Amino acid sequence: MSRLIIIGASGHGKVIADIAARCGYTDIAFLDDNPNIRECMGYPVIGKVKGAKEYPGAKFIVAIGNPEIRQKIQGQLEIGKGIVVMARRMAA
Repeated sequence: MSRLIIIGASGHGKVIADIAARCGYTDIAFLDDNPNIRECMGYPVIGKVKGAKEYPGAKFIVAIGNPEIRQKIQGQLEIGKGIVVMARRMAA
């Protein structure tokens, strides 16, 4: 599977990392603008959000809780076709 880069290494990012691992992703990393966060859920924070263009072959998911900020970041990504959607199956 491709590398998955999660934008946002906080609450939503933790949930997405868990779902991604359950979906079979093994190469997971984060981008986050908070310089104090170096890892999340055991995965590395490899840079800031503006560095997304440095990973053209990766898949991206924006895991930011605030809908306005999430939409802004997703709109800024020049890698639109690399954005993935994830959903967790709920127990029946």
